[in-house]
Amino acid sequence: MDDQTIKAYNELAKEYNNETKDFWEHFPSAIIDAFVGLVSGKILDIGSGPGKDGLILQQRRLEITCLDASEEMVKLSSQNGLASVVGDLMSLPFPDESFEGVWAYTSLLHLKKIDIGKAIEEIKRVLKEGGIFFLGMIEGEGEVYRNSSGVGMPRLFAFYKKDELRDILKKTGFEIVFFDQFQPKSKNYLNFISRKIS
Repeated sequence: MDDQTIKAYNELAKEYNNETKDFWEHFPSAIIDAFVGLVSGKILDIGSGPGKDGLILQQRRLEITCLDASEEMVKLSSQNGLASVVGDLMSLPFPDESFEGVWAYTSLLHLKKIDIGKAIEEIKRVLKEGGIFFLGMIEGEGEVYRNSSGVGMPRLFAFYKKDELRDILKKTGFEIVFFDQFQPKSKNYLNFISRKIS
């Protein structure tokens, strides 16, 4: 994640937390059910923010480790009682095959499109054989810096089409086992669950 985006989250972590507080109240439970039904044990939440989705997964009896590039976000997720570490999404600070599952909801969209393949390779590295990877992204095209979700400083956003993400997952050694879309307002969220196969 680039320095400008990390700086925005560090300076406006509480504002982001307040602006997005009701997002998970409207998130389709069927998507979470599908992920939880495929995993057990240790789960890494990448780009965990204040830890709201981590808490949902923890309530489903999963062992959650949160990772975020923003120190202020990690403080918030730690205050929520979650095991949390500061880390680089492109170079995860964990040994090979450390987790049964990885959850990455609208975090990899803060990486330049040229880097997403490398980031997913890192996710594959820390996943056990047959491990489950949840990827949530926003549908669209290109990449741009913009203000959004109560964060009044520009952050990098990269947008993708469904087929584009499908091809990236296949190329990096994942088999898609579930797909669904979620459109709470103007944004269409693309949600993939895939299994590490190579």
